[in-house]
Amino acid sequence: MTSASSNDVDDPDGFHHRHANVNGITIHYVEEGHGPLVVLLHGFPFLWYLWRHQIRAVAAAGYRVVAPDQRGYGQSSCPEKVDAYDITKLVGDVVGLVHALGESSAVLVGQDWGSPVAYNAALMRPDLFRGVVMTSTPPQARGPRKPSSILREVLKGKGYYQEYLTRPEAEKEIMRDLRGFLLGTYYSTSGACNDDEQWRWAWNEGESFFDTITVPKVLPEYLSKRALDYYVFEFQRAGIQPALNWYKAIDQGWENTSFLDGAVVQQPALFMTGERDPSLKPVFGIDRQGPAFASLTKNFSNVRAIVRISGAGHMPPEETPQIVTEKILQFLRAI
Repeated sequence: MTSASSNDVDDPDGFHHRHANVNGITIHYVEEGHGPLVVLLHGFPFLWYLWRHQIRAVAAAGYRVVAPDQRGYGQSSCPEKVDAYDITKLVGDVVGLVHALGESSAVLVGQDWGSPVAYNAALMRPDLFRGVVMTSTPPQARGPRKPSSILREVLKGKGYYQEYLTRPEAEKEIMRDLRGFLLGTYYSTSGACNDDEQWRWAWNEGESFFDTITVPKVLPEYLSKRALDYYVFEFQRAGIQPALNWYKAIDQGWENTSFLDGAVVQQPALFMTGERDPSLKPVFGIDRQGPAFASLTKNFSNVRAIVRISGAGHMPPEETPQIVTEKILQFLRAI
């Protein structure tokens, strides 16, 4: 346990750090405030630190805010086996963390991968999670076929990021220039870069993943050197492979959740997306996220709002922190 020592939002040591034993692993998390529990779930390739702008502001409004490093990230445990990362394990970690905190109810807030974790947690444990806020990635209901087989068939030999991140060479290529990978990913998925610099989730034969990102010569306004250094340090220490295992386990998660076919989230829900999020852009005429986006009101019976944030890309908590904080607080007060 560490005590906060700085009010600089980019100083990771300025937050209260804790650890909990959950489901046979250790979960590291940051905690601030008192009141109803709000759990902030990051995506790839981020850490608890993604939410640094929201943690204190939401806590100051009267909430107990907890932002964990999800398994495979940062200072949390990084199991070696791929089957440790299927969606049922990820949901189990959130359930276990809430219990370890001595709480019986929580609101979940997820970005990117954190959104499907929050979605599935709400489906599996409606008694425990009373509301969900999702940003960047509209969660997809379980389909009739394995997720990998659908994209592989549609793309017909073209490269795409989910398949690349499961390859054996991905770890070595990413770790060879970790700083460039992280900075390029953060910048290219943001709303700060030009259209021709934005990340593409699929690419032509003869290209590689690294042809789809742009590493800027100057840090974007929303990302300080201190922040980037912290991300690089944590991924350098823990490695990137545990985070990549989330992608390897997608099909296994599909196999393990047949009991969720047709299930609908009944709890209040809010979805936020950046208007310039490249993950929502069609590539090769394929609107990958479109069906999930269009199905939000079908998969959630109580959607309070779908918010499009002007100028933001895939990282609204980093890019437009005040707007994200405001929308979270409005949702919390309303429910």
